[in-house]
Amino acid sequence: MTATKNIGISWPASSFSGWGVYGLNLTLQLLNKGRNPVWISPPQQLNLDYKTKQRLKTVKQRQSDLSDLLGKIGVLEFDFPVLHSLRNDFKPALEDQAAHGTKNIGVMFFENTKFTTKGFERANQYDLIITGSTWNRDTLTSKGLTHVINIFQGIDDSLFFPIEKKELYPGRFTIFSGGKLEYRKAQDVVISAFKKFQSIHKDALLICAWANQWPPIMKTIGNSKLIKGIPELGEDGQMKLSLWLENNDLPKDSFIDLGTPPNRKIPTYLSSSDTAIFPNRCEPGTNLVAMEAMAMGLPVILSSNTGHLNLINGFNCYPLLKQTPVEPYTPYAGVDGWAEPDLQEVIDHLESIYADRNEAAKRGQRAAKSLSKLTWENQIEKLLQCIDNLCNN
Repeated sequence: MTATKNIGISWPASSFSGWGVYGLNLTLQLLNKGRNPVWISPPQQLNLDYKTKQRLKTVKQRQSDLSDLLGKIGVLEFDFPVLHSLRNDFKPALEDQAAHGTKNIGVMFFENTKFTTKGFERANQYDLIITGSTWNRDTLTSKGLTHVINIFQGIDDSLFFPIEKKELYPGRFTIFSGGKLEYRKAQDVVISAFKKFQSIHKDALLICAWANQWPPIMKTIGNSKLIKGIPELGEDGQMKLSLWLENNDLPKDSFIDLGTPPNRKIPTYLSSSDTAIFPNRCEPGTNLVAMEAMAMGLPVILSSNTGHLNLINGFNCYPLLKQTPVEPYTPYAGVDGWAEPDLQEVIDHLESIYADRNEAAKRGQRAAKSLSKLTWENQIEKLLQCIDNLCNN
């Protein structure tokens, strides 16, 4: 079988978002495997070490040249396959993409389970659709789509691996929570559970990386009955998160707002934590931050729904099993598979981890072992096998 040399990537690589980290690691693995990644979009906010910057110089220059060409002709037509990012209801349509290839492959992570007829028409414009969770895949195949496969995201095992805990916050029981602030990711549950837990355990410290570049989505946290209001935005467009947490009765010294740390800095905070908490109501993929926490051997509290189900394996985490249905809300009209976590169960798990550090460590070790094969190297190899099969048939 002939290996596909050139592969287009439509979405921007970045160090600060899930899609961006996917695109960045996809690019680096293609280079490692002797392939030629072609960026269609310019990168956004890359935070890289010198060696990685040098490796990407040619890729970045080629993209700059393509941008000039795109500005002149409108659409780029390539004689090699192109990977396209797709969001809810299979948007955008192929004709609205900036580039077309000999094969057009949609990479899709969706939260909304309600699809339109137009959406299915868009889906059938793509030669193959790749999902990032079995929940996403099974939802699509149950709707009658047959050109869907699933390939999980990966973790960078040069960054995320078990190490001895760092005492960045000495004397504190540190709880990490990551993901952009929104109702879907259930930071309202984190806040409410932490508030009750911290009222008993004064050494508890919440460190959160909740920055959200999309204010309309951030504002959905206001749907919650567990918290008060939503964060104000400063003149720079950034959330006034600390003020909001104080207004929700968290003591000023009980939390740290990490803002938006680049992906390569996340290990510093995970290795300084005692646990991580992800009570998400829905995850279209396998939750990259949760994967990274588990890969570092952290005991993780994880909701048992949607994409998270692919991470739960035996006693490799503290699963949230008491769940109830979620009511649809704007912009999510379809919430099949979503689930509301039980607040008391979150608190109980925090208490269990606090009281029995040995058991927590064992679950963290099992987590690291279960994630050890989900490296970007392995996952991109699976992706390449699918691309090569598609292009050789």
